[in-house]
Amino acid sequence: MLLAGVALSAAGLFVVATGTGLAGLLGMRVETFGAVECRDTRTSKGQTVWHCFGEAEGVGRTRISFTDHDGRNDPETITATQVSDGGRWFAHSGTIVGYGMIPLLLGAGLAAWGGYVVRQRSLSRR
Repeated sequence: MLLAGVALSAAGLFVVATGTGLAGLLGMRVETFGAVECRDTRTSKGQTVWHCFGEAEGVGRTRISFTDHDGRNDPETITATQVSDGGRWFAHSGTIVGYGMIPLLLGAGLAAWGGYVVRQRSLSRR
């Protein structure tokens, strides 16, 4: 439980770092995109998904995932992180931070519980 909690927390922290831009401190590529154009697509369940594209210096027209969009106006700029070379770009957004907080908090709770169980077992062996 302890190790699973630590791993889950680490994964959540990675997602939060990506969504806030702190991933740049970990050596990941962070760029600001302009000339942003978004279009909405309806899913089979009736939801709207925004597909946004932008341009950055040295990076051609690129798709940027999880862009915050108000449904009316395209953002002027989007700052995004590329997790791996040639990989997808993820916008710095509250959506990603929210998704990352779930495993971060669950993992922290699981690690704390696992630590408690390990401590109780070691105390009972004395």
